[in-house]
Formats: sequence, C-alpha cells, structure tokens
Amino acid sequence: MRILTLYITRQFLLTFVITLVVFLFVMAVGNIFKVIDLFSRGVPGRLILQVFFYGIPASLIFAIPMSVLAAAYLVFSRLAIDRELVALKASGISLWQVVRPTIFLAGLLGFLCVYISADAAPRSHYARRTVLGKLGVETPLALLDEGRFIHDFPGFKIYIARKDGARIGGVVIHEFGSSGVKQTVRAKSGTLVADPDNPSRIVIVLKQVRIDQTDEQFPDDLSRTRRLSAEEYPVTIDVAELMQRGIIWKKPADLTMREILKTMHGSFLVSPEDIFDLDAWVRVLSEAPGPAADFIQAHLSDDTLEWLDHYESLPSRAARGKRAGHALGVAPGGAAAAGAELAAALSRDLNRLIAGPNLYTPERFAGVKLNNNTLALLGHKLSGEALLRFNRMLLEDAFPSLLARNFLAELKAQDVIMHRMKLMVEASTRLALSLSCFAFVLLGAALGMKIHRRESSIGVAVVLLMAFVFYLFTILADAMVNYPQWQPYLIVWIPFMASELIGYLLINRAN
Repeated sequence: MRILTLYITRQFLLTFVITLVVFLFVMAVGNIFKVIDLFSRGVPGRLILQVFFYGIPASLIFAIPMSVLAAAYLVFSRLAIDRELVALKASGISLWQVVRPTIFLAGLLGFLCVYISADAAPRSHYARRTVLGKLGVETPLALLDEGRFIHDFPGFKIYIARKDGARIGGVVIHEFGSSGVKQTVRAKSGTLVADPDNPSRIVIVLKQVRIDQTDEQFPDDLSRTRRLSAEEYPVTIDVAELMQRGIIWKKPADLTMREILKTMHGSFLVSPEDIFDLDAWVRVLSEAPGPAADFIQAHLSDDTLEWLDHYESLPSRAARGKRAGHALGVAPGGAAAAGAELAAALSRDLNRLIAGPNLYTPERFAGVKLNNNTLALLGHKLSGEALLRFNRMLLEDAFPSLLARNFLAELKAQDVIMHRMKLMVEASTRLALSLSCFAFVLLGAALGMKIHRRESSIGVAVVLLMAFVFYLFTILADAMVNYPQWQPYLIVWIPFMASELIGYLLINRAN
C-alpha cells in the first residue's frame, strides 16, 4: 500500500501542478492586458508588477479547485484506460484505498484555499484596487459603492442598497446646506453616468423619486417639511477632490472573513475604534458641559475614572493621537497603552448605557440637535434591538464629532437584512469554493473511472463544464441577494453537495 500511495500521490501532484499553471495562465490573460495598458501610460514597472502579482491570490481561489478536479479526472482516467484499476481490484484493493491519498491532498489544498479566500485574497484585492486608484485607473463611478453610507462627498451623504454596474437601487441621498439637511432624496432605482464634459463629475439619474425638503428658516420643524415626487431626478456630484486623494473604499470582495463576520453581525454597541478624539472626550468628561455629558460622567466606572486620571497625567497630549486606533499605531508606549485602555473602558461604559433603559428625557438632551431619524423614533415604545438602535443614535447626536455613526442605525430594516444577506452570500461563496476541492476530487475520480478517454482535451472539456455549472450557482446566489426570504447563501452549497453525492455513489458503484 505504501508504494501504491506514493505512486498515486506523485501522479496526482504532478498533474495538479501542470493544470494549475495552465489555469493560472488563462486567468492571467486579463491581467496581462491591464499591464500592457498601464505600461502604455508610462506607469513605473514596480507598480505594474504590484498590480499583476496582487491579482494572483484571487485567481488561486478559482484555479486550485479546478486543478484538483482536472488532476483527479486525468489521473484516474489514465488508471482506468491502462486497466490498472482492474488489476488493483483483482488484488483485493478497494477503490476507496486508491482514492484516499488524493482525498487527503485535496483536504490540505482545501484548507489552503480557505486561508487564501478568507485573508490573503481580499487583502491583495484591496491593495490592487488601492494601487489602481492612486494611478487614476479606477473610474469615478467606482467611488459609489453599495451597502454603506458614503460621507466623503462635500454636501452629500449617500446610501446605495444595490449596485449592478451603472444601475443602482434603494438610493438615499441627504443633501446638506448651511443650516443642516437641505433635502432628503429617496429613489427606487437609478443610473450612474460619468459626465463626458467633466470626468471628475458623476450624474446620478434617479427614477421614482420622493424628495423631502426642509424649510430653510426652520430646518428642525418637521411640520414645515415639503414632500415632492418625480419620475426622474438628476443629482450631480463633484468627485475631483476624492480622486486626487486616491480614496478607495472596501467592497465585499476586499473584506477579510473576520471583517465580514464583524460587519455581518455588527451591533449597535460601541467598539474602541468608534471613540474619536480622546483629548476632546477627556475635556467633556472632566467639565461636563451639558446635561448629556453630565449624565455620562455620572455613570463612569471606577476603571474608566482611573484610566482617565492616568491619561490626563501624561505630559504630552499631542502624542496621544486623535483617536484610539491612531494612538495604538502612532503614540509612544505609555500614551498608546493609556489611550487604548481609556477607549476600551469608555466603550464598555457607553455600552452599559446603550443596553439599558431608554436614555431619552427632554431635560437630559436639552440643547442637543437630534437628527430626523432620531426624532422619528421619539414617543415610540421601543424594546430589544430597536431600543439599542435608538440609544446609540441619541449618543451619536449628543457627541457627533466624538462618536462614530453606526451605519446600521441609519438603514431601514429591509436594507439591513439585504446588507447582511449580501455578506452572508459572500462568506458562503468563499467557503464553498474553497471546500469544493474535497468535492471535486471525488467527482473527478468518479468521472475518470466512468468516462475513461485517452484524449486529454475531453478531460479538460469535462472539467470546464463541471466548473461552469458550479460557478453558475454562485452567480445565481449573487443575483438573489434582493430576495433574502429564499436564503440565497445556501444556493452556493447545492453543487458542492451534489458533487459529493455523485462522486460517492459512482465510486461506490464502481467498487
């Protein structure tokens, strides 16, 4: 058995490496055209190599499972053609013993794919987009991403629930004036168009629009808000400054698996990274300039008070950084530790308040300018997650420049469900593609025993057909994100389970 195991292992690995190189070369053709385009623009060679190599991890996610399928098919097809399988069965050796080395190798490759898809590929993908963004290759349309509020456009705050190329859906645009929110535009759908006369401008042509315009003299009086509707409404945004700064936001493909899970299960509680400007927090908590700050100060724990005193005693405030995350990476040892511990302790105190009873009283939030979303919840009997959301929104309104806004709090319930479903589909797709190595080795071995043809082209055709069917389900799952009731994240597992079952039954029958 040892000789047989080494023989099968050697044949499988050799075939796997050859097919992997072939598939990577085919997938790299698109990158090669991108490299040629960059070279023609006079981009330095170092950056061109970065763009090329950053694209390899993402290609490996697809190339490794396909190579496992091809290698299993070609190896066991040749064993069947040469009657070696018949000889092994005549010697009393089970086909499962023959297949076992390849299953073990496929398991190892599957775990490698899990690491690549969960961490290496998204980091490389984001690094590649960052380089392309700095080179000005990414179009302005790429700055408008789905599933998050975009705050960086001067005078606008934009949310897009769905984006398919230039088509968008579930759009919310807050337009700001000198006195606050000037108008809120909601649209069921729209189209993104780059201005041909000015490439740094984006025109969003909205369809089926509802517009809420505030009164310029009394912007906080909701009774004076005018509601308009239109079949079509264009909004023009200037992105020249953002393009010059090279801002690249993370898309779902750029998120590591840990970031996906954190975002997907994102709560309304405060994390240390949400604490901005520790120096300002120290002043607020020490001086308590208003009823809301006085309330927070009265509910600080002994641990927070101790770290607050320690932070205030540090000689150099400038070295502490403007926020806890910044202090962690920049400030020297003592200040970094104090900043991190103070942010962690303060976030725990704020979370106790958020998880408690309703924080709102007219006296406590007197002088605090509540936004429209918060005002809409006043007077409602809230509980559970709705109460957490409301309490978080109250604290954000009370300390707008000190506490990060939670994007989930600004979404409708249906948009939150769709946002989480999109991330669930992304996570499931990565896991299914990675673990497909295990399913593909069974399917490839079974098909090789069943369809034993000498022509390698037949094997490649079978592999491409099976891979196409497998990846077709991932496309279907992405297309059904807007229908969360159908649980689209489960669709990507259908070909995985089918491959497992078909491979097992065929091998068992042949055995």
